[in-house]
Amino acid sequence: MDVDSSWKGVIKAGGLSLIAGGAIVIIFILSVFIFQVQLPLTAQGFLDSPLLPTLLFCLAAFGEFLLMPGVLGLYFSLKDVNKNQAFLGTAVWLVAIPMFLISRGQVISLLTISDYYSATTDATLRTAYLATAQFALEVSGVFAIMALALFGIGSIVIGLVMLKGVFDQRTAYLVIVAGTLTTIGTFGVLLEPLTIGTPFGLILSGIWQIIIGTKLYELSKHT
Repeated sequence: MDVDSSWKGVIKAGGLSLIAGGAIVIIFILSVFIFQVQLPLTAQGFLDSPLLPTLLFCLAAFGEFLLMPGVLGLYFSLKDVNKNQAFLGTAVWLVAIPMFLISRGQVISLLTISDYYSATTDATLRTAYLATAQFALEVSGVFAIMALALFGIGSIVIGLVMLKGVFDQRTAYLVIVAGTLTTIGTFGVLLEPLTIGTPFGLILSGIWQIIIGTKLYELSKHT
């Protein structure tokens, strides 16, 4: 695989970031199932037991932040294959990442509200805190859906670039399938059964991030 050696450091950092980010995705999904965390979160459930969801969403935010150097490293490994298409996919991802962080930030910020909620016995205040939490979770959900849709679309675009070179076609198809499932899952807001695509898409995304991250790291040592 031949890439521009002047971007060796970016490619290496991107590879390491994708490996770590992919591992975090898988850990997050496994934790949700193991600890039986209800997703999407409910306001009452979060205010009653905020610690575990907060920790999980902090972990998710860190993994999504790692996507930024990851996708940049991936872009510089693919730009000589199809620069315009690689730039388009990367740009879509870079729009999705801040949306992910805003979504997670909405949830994390509710930890303080939970403290207030637990500390008061006033029915009016508890109702107000519950309404505030509900609104924040709805905003979080909207940003999460938009971010997942963009991430899925970006994955499909990048996967199509991969089919043309640098990475093997099996990896490219894995990225495309993961992106397709993730995108389909976002339409669950219209047809709920489609949400099943999201966890499968994210698991496959975690897997391809680890695979591609490893290949980028190896690639950086031979450029």
